[in-house]
Amino acid sequence: MLHRLLTVGAILGCALTATGQSAFVNWESPHVNPITLTPDGARVLAVNTADNRLEVFAVRGATLVHEHSIPVGLDPVSVRARTATEAWVVNHVSDSVSVVDLATMNVRRTILTGDEPTDVVFAGDPERAFVSISQLNQVAVYDPADLAAAPIVKAIKGEDPRALATDGERVYVAIFESGNNTTILDQFEVSDAVNPYPGDPNPPPNAGAGFEPPIAAGLPVAPEVGLIVRKDDTGAWIDDNGGDWSPAVPWDLLDHDLAVIDAATLDVSYVTGTMNLNMNLAVAPTGDVLVVGTEAFNEIRFEPNLQGRFGTVMAAGVPAGGAIPNMLVDLNPHLDYTVPTIPQTERDLSLGDPRGVAWRGDGSAAYVTGMGSNNLLVLSPALDRIGLVEVGEGPTGVAVNDAAELLYVLDKFEGAISVVDADGLTEIDRVPFYDPTPAAIKNGRPHLYDTHRTSGLGHLSCASCHIDGRMDQVAWDLGDPSGSVQAFDQVCNFGLGGCEDWHPMKGPMTTQTLVGIIGTEPLHWRGDRNALADFNGAFESLMGDDTQLTGGEMNQFKAFVATLTYPPNPYRNLDGSLPTELFTGGDPANGETLYTQIAFDQGALRCSDCHALPTGTNGELTSALLLQESQSFKIPQLRNMHEKTGFDRTSLTNHRGFGFVHDGSTSSLFDFLQADVFTFASGPAGDQQRRDIEAFLFAFATDTHAGIGAQVTVDGTDAEAIARRDALLAVADGGDVGLVAKGLYLGLERGFAYLGAGLFESDREGEIFATVTLDVFAAPGAEMTYTIVPLGSETRIGLDRDEDGFFDRDEIDACTDPADPASFPGGGPTECDCPADIDGSGDVGFTDLLQVLSVWGVCGGCPEDLDGSGDVGFTDLLQVLSQWGPCS
Repeated sequence: MLHRLLTVGAILGCALTATGQSAFVNWESPHVNPITLTPDGARVLAVNTADNRLEVFAVRGATLVHEHSIPVGLDPVSVRARTATEAWVVNHVSDSVSVVDLATMNVRRTILTGDEPTDVVFAGDPERAFVSISQLNQVAVYDPADLAAAPIVKAIKGEDPRALATDGERVYVAIFESGNNTTILDQFEVSDAVNPYPGDPNPPPNAGAGFEPPIAAGLPVAPEVGLIVRKDDTGAWIDDNGGDWSPAVPWDLLDHDLAVIDAATLDVSYVTGTMNLNMNLAVAPTGDVLVVGTEAFNEIRFEPNLQGRFGTVMAAGVPAGGAIPNMLVDLNPHLDYTVPTIPQTERDLSLGDPRGVAWRGDGSAAYVTGMGSNNLLVLSPALDRIGLVEVGEGPTGVAVNDAAELLYVLDKFEGAISVVDADGLTEIDRVPFYDPTPAAIKNGRPHLYDTHRTSGLGHLSCASCHIDGRMDQVAWDLGDPSGSVQAFDQVCNFGLGGCEDWHPMKGPMTTQTLVGIIGTEPLHWRGDRNALADFNGAFESLMGDDTQLTGGEMNQFKAFVATLTYPPNPYRNLDGSLPTELFTGGDPANGETLYTQIAFDQGALRCSDCHALPTGTNGELTSALLLQESQSFKIPQLRNMHEKTGFDRTSLTNHRGFGFVHDGSTSSLFDFLQADVFTFASGPAGDQQRRDIEAFLFAFATDTHAGIGAQVTVDGTDAEAIARRDALLAVADGGDVGLVAKGLYLGLERGFAYLGAGLFESDREGEIFATVTLDVFAAPGAEMTYTIVPLGSETRIGLDRDEDGFFDRDEIDACTDPADPASFPGGGPTECDCPADIDGSGDVGFTDLLQVLSVWGVCGGCPEDLDGSGDVGFTDLLQVLSQWGPCS
């Protein structure tokens, strides 16, 4: 069989390389609440995002014993146990929730949610399930007793609602991209008479009447640029020099940080005044809410003034029923921010990129995981530091076992769970689980996320702004008055020239995503970086680190960034085609025609001449003269336009303070298309053309086929489920995606990969099944879940989990481990040869004996239940004694 797979793999390898497909696609989906304890305290549940599974562990004293891996949807990011036998898993890329039966260890139902769900909690009487749907700015409310019923959908007035927490009566929603009451004035407003400085200078001074750092001698006059202002407590819009620009800001921002949903009435209220990015939250036994996240100081101008100090890691305490915090504290009190760099021993005390938070049951302590700092912070009820514990790489969630006085920390980047003594505050065990993440991702991730290794104070990283490889949705002015002019060396105006050299005082620019940037060079809004390596200096000049990355480390960083992939565009049809109408009132299909065929740019150029397909950029620059701007700019990519909405310069209820174009000063794409350089038809006909192109841009194709992640669970009783499954088959028959089926078949956990023409290859070599055969045996308690997956990944996801060339069921039949490439049929002694070797050491000895004695009694599914009776007793003990010694 191995020879057959290698031969097929060689053939497929050529094809997959040619089409850019891979067995592993990295969407870098963010964890939200990835680990939990079942209500009976018997199990720990953890999402395995890279492997699209829920990992189930039995609590065994001071450690965890792996029980099962349950296939769910693509990129699970949160899990909550509704009961001891039912868990809900939130699948970020699949846009679904998997309802898992922990008795059968199988998905019994798949709930389709909408774009990019992130979390779920249960609250109210009768109980309801609340699911946050981040890209739709919604929370959907489901009845767990009637999952066929449509949910009640509550709109959230804020961008990207993610983490949820509840006290049973209220559901708290952390609004991730809540903003920090900063917004942008465009260059024309800054140059206008509303300018509070004498002579209306642009750029305005940032230090009294001058600049800090001082402008370098001989530096040419700086280009006119926009300006970032922050609303103060009086409602005035102030710059970093104390200038009041309020007359220039007729719009306003909501600054909603938390939404609060009454679990009985479903009424929604809001909390304001916490921080820029609200990453997670937890409810204390008192009912007070603890929020953790980061604050950004993006209104402060110029890189030297921000070096190592452009943000803080924060916690906010919100009293039960309150609308504003009563506590707002810096989680790094050892930092005074007077210098950008401190000794490494002091940096190692910092918490960076906070992601997970939980309270101890008695309210005596709260725990916060630092994904960037690889540690666990312990806080008092007053939010004072009382401890810091080093754990594994990339800790994203924490669950508290009060009865055992243990903490379980999910180390995302390591593929492990750290077990921490809650009293002694030490890590006492680290339990790994199978992680198929490629080495290029594991090796390169620290250069993006690790706050201790890459910043001068230990609390910041590139990911502080490029959150999860994406963007923080604000603008920054990272110019430098003391800098020098950089000679222009790119292609301008199709090679005709006309672009100026790059001035160091560049003005505000919105954070750009790192996703999909490799291959679209040059980089930056101005195209002033030829490659990722040209950003290396920022580790010192912006991050405040002692050194830059080495050449080898930069290669690792680039290899990792090259894996970052856009998720499916939510506005395209399941088959990847364009719809004929979008919420904007435009027709994306007609918009594509206009974009690719009509010369709207001064009657000479089509949109696609500059914004070339498939990325939206041709990698060249357009001069300031043609753009009617003060600077020349690179033609930007267009694959994430739908993520930039929420700003309207005419609105008093904005969700964010920045929109489109380089500095975020344009409200919408429709407004951008009103520019004089475009020659649309006059009147309503021209506006419809703009709407159509805007709709096409919102539905712009990404690196990922629109159908990928789509799911349905079939149990033989639901005609609608069969119809959706058939729709998934039709998409797979198109040849652009793969399709897998996972579930119970004749009482066994099985996997299948779609071959086309209604046929599936099974996870036993040589077995081919017709779709109708799978349907015959699908039933309640024996459900089968179908998932569209990236082309090239269907073998790994459906048939051969560890990619060792042996299919999963064949390995199980041979008593080898389908989640270990070093374990395969014919590769040595197996579990069947030595079942009493419970700890997998290769010997049956005292550890195995102690494990049997420690779980004596009823223990269904335990690895110590060697005879499968459902109890651990004398027969199991005798098996250990009879096999004592080395396994042969």
